Amino acid sequence: METFFGSRLLLCSLAGLLLPLAGAIGTRLTLWHYTTGLLLVGLGLVLALPVLALALWQQHWPAAVPAALLLAVLTPFVYKGVRYPAIHDISTDTVNPPSLLAAARLRGDRDHPTGYDGEALAARQRAAWPALAPLLLPHPPARVHAATLALLERRGWQRVDNGDDRQLEAVATSLLFGFKDDVAIRLTATAGGTRVDMRSASRVGKSDLGANAHRIRTFLADLAAALSAPSAT
Repeated sequence: METFFGSRLLLCSLAGLLLPLAGAIGTRLTLWHYTTGLLLVGLGLVLALPVLALALWQQHWPAAVPAALLLAVLTPFVYKGVRYPAIHDISTDTVNPPSLLAAARLRGDRDHPTGYDGEALAARQRAAWPALAPLLLPHPPARVHAATLALLERRGWQRVDNGDDRQLEAVATSLLFGFKDDVAIRLTATAGGTRVDMRSASRVGKSDLGANAHRIRTFLADLAAALSAPSAT
């Protein structure tokens, strides 16, 4: 009886681990809508919690390991979902955000519109990321433009033509689910050099779990570092 229970517990633990994996792979391969993939992740999480508790109680370590692994992987995402506001469009300029010109052509009927939601969205962004701001560089726009292009290429983002020489656009694809976020980078000449504004917006989902703000912060930090490196002077 104990062996039978242990084998079933192990099967449930493995199923809990495989459900989110199947959800991510199926979504990335467009086998189903992303909501189905997220549902499979949720089912895996719901299954893993009681399985881990039972496995620890029974000291059935083979069954405990897959469930514990799944919880270790998913817990940071749950934390981000609680910590960050349920928004998916982030910009360094919330008054006049860079336009998503190319994204307007690339997005489908089930995707978010490309228009910015105004002050209500800006207020929620400021509350979560008050330090997010434009990058001011002491370099001419042509030099910043070249460095931005090089960084886009290193990131592996898909460059898209927007018909506007004043800004660059690209598509960033997430690793697991293949979610596509649209990025717009606007360069404006200033008296002292160049102002860089960046906008990153998810095509689907209510919350981006902080991904767009993280993308902007790390990109602008890397751009500033690239232009301040000795080889860039």
